Amino acid sequence: MFTSAPNDAYMMQEPDVVAPELESRADEDEWLWASFRYHSRTFSMAARLLPSRVQLPVAALYLFCRHVDSIADHRVLEVGPKAALDEVHATWEALDATLAGQPPDTLLWRRLHEVHDRFGLHRTPLYELLEGAIWDLEDRPIRTLDDLVDYSNLVGGSVGAMMLPFLADAEAHPQLEGAARQMGIAMQITNILRDVGEDLHHLNRVYLPMEWFEAYGIAPNTLTERDTLPEAYPQLLEDAMAAAEARYVSSMTAIGALPWSVRTGIRAAARMYREIMNEVRALDYDNIRHRAYVSTPRKLWCVCADTYSRRKARLQPAEVA
Repeated sequence: MFTSAPNDAYMMQEPDVVAPELESRADEDEWLWASFRYHSRTFSMAARLLPSRVQLPVAALYLFCRHVDSIADHRVLEVGPKAALDEVHATWEALDATLAGQPPDTLLWRRLHEVHDRFGLHRTPLYELLEGAIWDLEDRPIRTLDDLVDYSNLVGGSVGAMMLPFLADAEAHPQLEGAARQMGIAMQITNILRDVGEDLHHLNRVYLPMEWFEAYGIAPNTLTERDTLPEAYPQLLEDAMAAAEARYVSSMTAIGALPWSVRTGIRAAARMYREIMNEVRALDYDNIRHRAYVSTPRKLWCVCADTYSRRKARLQPAEVA
């Protein structure tokens, strides 16, 4: 899931999300932003386009999300599912204390408390993210598109809902939450498409619906053993891309309801993430041996113009169009 780390002064070594001992708040701020950049080049780049007053709060919220994700994707490999579940439940208790105004004395929880005190974070999506980690650690299957959407809502739609206090006044949140969740679901499906090979190799997890593999006659556990991809595999990926694209379209139409000051950053984040799907196409759909990524120049172009559909038309073979 990770890109190469930049040369920052207080850079964490992946997958650690525990801050080192730092001497000042300025050092903590630098570490927070460096860790944000390390784990999400795309989201951190888009966050730079948001108002300065929310940039570090977004980075602090992202540290919480990364902490939860790290338990499900990395700690589980070190300590096993049962101990990792115990860590999720400990995180749940720490979140309870933090939202009650008694955060544990670590950078993550102190900063999350500050963000909640200042912006009034929505509680439900914070706990939904933990439910998503439990889904992973209990190895619940994803058999249908509905399962994929339900899982993606827990781990992606929740993040969209978490972001609302940084983007709009509280009275607008009920009208915006549906679109925010749809964008988060679209981004999570995009991440799944990017990481099929890594999830199989390292975690033995399959997030695309098993019904689809069965319908196309593909055994997912054999994908890492083959020299060539099954003929129907690109179409299976296009089915997932279509599910994501529909949600990008519906959510991006709601960006116009956001304040002017945040529209560019949110629109850029959506376009940058969506472009990952074109990069999968550019790899001839081989997301098993290769990891699709969007180059920095292309990300910057996404800020300026929406060329996704034109590039998709060039990359998509006629037989899967």
